[in-house]
Amino acid sequence: MTQKRRNEITGLRGLSACAIAYIFHYTELFHTMPERFPIQAAVMGFLARYGVCMSEIFFMLSGLLLYWSYQKRLSEGELRLGSFILPKMKKIYPMMMASALVTWLLQKVGYAIYGVYILHPDGAGVRNSLKALLVSLLGLQTGWISDNDTLAVNGPSWFVSVFFVCYAIYYLLTRYVRGRLWQNVSYMGMMALGIFLMIHPLGLPLLYCTSGRGYFSFFAGIILAQIIEKTKERGKTFSCILASVVLIGSLILAETHENLRTLWYVSAFVWTSLIYLACQVDILRKIFGAKPFVWLGNVCMPIFLWNMATDLGMELINRLCHLDLNYSSLTVWSMHLVISLLVVWIMNEGDCLFHKRH
Repeated sequence: MTQKRRNEITGLRGLSACAIAYIFHYTELFHTMPERFPIQAAVMGFLARYGVCMSEIFFMLSGLLLYWSYQKRLSEGELRLGSFILPKMKKIYPMMMASALVTWLLQKVGYAIYGVYILHPDGAGVRNSLKALLVSLLGLQTGWISDNDTLAVNGPSWFVSVFFVCYAIYYLLTRYVRGRLWQNVSYMGMMALGIFLMIHPLGLPLLYCTSGRGYFSFFAGIILAQIIEKTKERGKTFSCILASVVLIGSLILAETHENLRTLWYVSAFVWTSLIYLACQVDILRKIFGAKPFVWLGNVCMPIFLWNMATDLGMELINRLCHLDLNYSSLTVWSMHLVISLLVVWIMNEGDCLFHKRH
């Protein structure tokens, strides 16, 4: 895989992270969104509506990248499970644990002062319990004994818990299922299981709705990588036209029929076609591969993991200093964005320094 292709995927990942953290989560936590200009309000409203499904983009891109990076080596038995998964855990776990602890402490400080959990109060008693803190520090906050962010002290970290399960399953299927055909059958079986769990979660370990979200999208990314790989130059134009029709058509249907705006529908039709186009259309590759977007993609994990703690810190300061911030103001939202990205930069630099020393 070329650096150019990696850049466009990284850029798409960065933009998606920002849409989730600074539009969808902002709306969910502060219950408002700036509506200063009609176009700005329409775009932010659109992204807020689909933000609930955007974690699926990360699962798909992870599957895509893993296929291109490891498929051959895993199929030939060159890597053991530990050497495959432990480096990724060593990279992500310290930040996941630190952000969970800081989020928990900020919630407890807010509760001690005001008698309520100041952000994300629904289910906050359970989410900020010692049990939740323990499973969050272990990376077992979602998909093992609970669904969604029920036990995720740092809500957005649910993704990490499910991601490593997908990572391990991918290793086992690729390492021990022989032949490309049967490997693909097993991948599509995981996609089918994912859709089933999104519609009918079983409430058992690794069989929750959030588990299904990861299974479908992660393994869809692996299949999508092969489709992109096999698309001939002569057939690329037709394939891109078809993907554009699917993308636009599925969005129109989702906007006109709200009952279609489900996790499985958006993942299966909207995100798959978007990612295909981002990897195949030259102008989109240049846009998503722009340096600012690539930087955002490179820090997407800090964007996710420090989002909740940053918002809690801002709201605590707002209350303690009696600032009476109007979160529906575009100015306040812009200030929130700048502060959040500054925190992301600081935490990313700190994380890099930590790993250099260890």
